[in-house]
Amino acid sequence: MTMRARVCDLLGKRPNRQARVVTFSHKRNKKVQHVNLQTKKYFSDELGRSVKLRLSTKGMKTVEKYGGVDAAAKKFKLDLKKF
Repeated sequence: MTMRARVCDLLGKRPNRQARVVTFSHKRNKKVQHVNLQTKKYFSDELGRSVKLRLSTKGMKTVEKYGGVDAAAKKFKLDLKKF
């Protein structure tokens, strides 16, 4: 098993590393805001099999908006054969 970065496969969303926590005393501490990643299986009609993607919740909404994983992958130039 290989370690993968916390990046959305479809949209390419990455963690926000410039975020800060501001306390009551106005101290500023750095923190990382991670992407809300979910593992989801979709059936690809073009490949004839299911593909397993790590998508952000925004990416899942995007797949539903375009009417399927094949149309969304074509729009965002994603090769589904790798998944």
